Amino acid sequence: MNRAGLLSIVLAAAVTGACGGADSATSSPTSPSSTPTSSSQPQPPPASCVPANLRVGSIQGTTVTLQWNAVNGATEYLVLVGTAPSGSDRVSTNTTNISYTWTASPGRQYARVQAKCGGSFGSSSNEVEFTVAG
Repeated sequence: MNRAGLLSIVLAAAVTGACGGADSATSSPTSPSSTPTSSSQPQPPPASCVPANLRVGSIQGTTVTLQWNAVNGATEYLVLVGTAPSGSDRVSTNTTNISYTWTASPGRQYARVQAKCGGSFGSSSNEVEFTVAG
């Protein structure tokens, strides 16, 4: 056998060995491993991340104060006020307090509050309806 023939046999053996020794069409490749990965997305807030007892603390002229009970673990609150139930066309602001005071436009309005726990806002509080004279 000449050198080219011997080299072909050695290369064929090396390739067969590198491929797991399988040279038939029926062998299947190994599947990639699935390793769980951690997500950097915020976790949904717990069900307890809902402000309770939202109420109108006072209305003096056009100055309105809303108050609510603190939520354990909340880092901030989102105050939403609108001219229709569940709306937010009048006020949408964040606060770290458990009350919020602002100068409101005249008319009937609806307010609710959401707490931020674990990086995400929870469900809305009870909604209160109030009217500012004008």
